[in-house]
This record gives sequence, structure tokens and C-alpha cells, in this order.
Amino acid sequence: MQNSEDIELLHQIKAGDQKAFETCFNKHWHLLYSLAGRILKSDDDAKDVVQLVYISLWGRREQLEISGSLQRYLLQAVRFQSFKRLQEILKSPEHLDRVEEQFLPVLNSIWDKLHESDLFNEISTQLETLPPRTREMFLMSRRQQLSIAEIALRMGVSEKTVRNQLHIALKTLRHHIAVAIIMAEMVC
Repeated sequence: MQNSEDIELLHQIKAGDQKAFETCFNKHWHLLYSLAGRILKSDDDAKDVVQLVYISLWGRREQLEISGSLQRYLLQAVRFQSFKRLQEILKSPEHLDRVEEQFLPVLNSIWDKLHESDLFNEISTQLETLPPRTREMFLMSRRQQLSIAEIALRMGVSEKTVRNQLHIALKTLRHHIAVAIIMAEMVC
């Protein structure tokens, strides 16, 4: 249920009132930014996501039909855009170091909590579909928390090979890892 202030703010935004839009932005910015930051572990990505949500809100202002709380609507939009951005990050080989540093530790910290769940079983099943060396490299990075350089040294391959194999593993597991990170937000 929306409060009367939000109803009036939405009405003004729909009418193209930039001052009302600015008020909405200032009122909800910090909360939305904090949520995106917790999910994405990056100030820049969090800012981008929140700005994207507000750009979309302004662009669709005339068609907006928000029946619940404006804040809840904005939080949902930020959550959706954050997970969409997270999937882009997990897919992208140029973000592999960031994934290794920021997201795999989160996965490691909740791994035990998820052990008995269907999600853990699904990730394990997906791991089995990986080529043996790729799976071994991924597990070394996750279970033993070894760096790319350490894995390369232990396996007698180049760091580029390890990066490529981890990218393959992450590409295969990206959906399941994203779900695990979402679960971490709920559990932690």
C-alpha cells in the first residue's frame, strides 16, 4: 500500500514534474544503492544499476502503474537489475579476477549452508558435466581458495590456461552461482 506522499509523487512524476522525480531520487537513492552494493560488491556497478532504474522510471513515467509501495517497486527493480548485471559479470572473462576475489568467497562461505539443499546438488551435478581438468581447477579455486597463479603452478600450466578454464567453469555454473549469491543475501 502506498502512502499519500508516494501517491502524489508518482502522480507528479507521471505528469513530467522533474522536481518530483528529483525528490523521489533523493528519498530512495541511499537504500537502493546499498542493496545494489551488497549484491554486486562494487560501488560503480551499484551506482550504474540505480541510475539505470531511475532512467527507466523516468522513461516509462507515463505508463507507470504501481499498485504497491513505491519503495518496494524501486527495490524490486534494483534487485532485478543487480542480478542481471551479476549475470553479465559472471559471463565475462574480463571480470574473472573480480569474480574470483569477490563472488567465489561468498560462495565458499555459504557452501556448507547449502550442502543439503537442492541448489548444492544442482551445482554438484553441473560440476560433473565439466571436463575433469576444468572441474579440478574450479574446485582448487573454490575449496582450497588457491589463486590463479597457484593453480597454474600446481597443475603445470600457464595462468592464461587456468583463467580460460575457470571462465568455462563459471560460464557453465553462472546461473547456479548467481542463485547461490542471492541465497547468501538471504542467509547472511
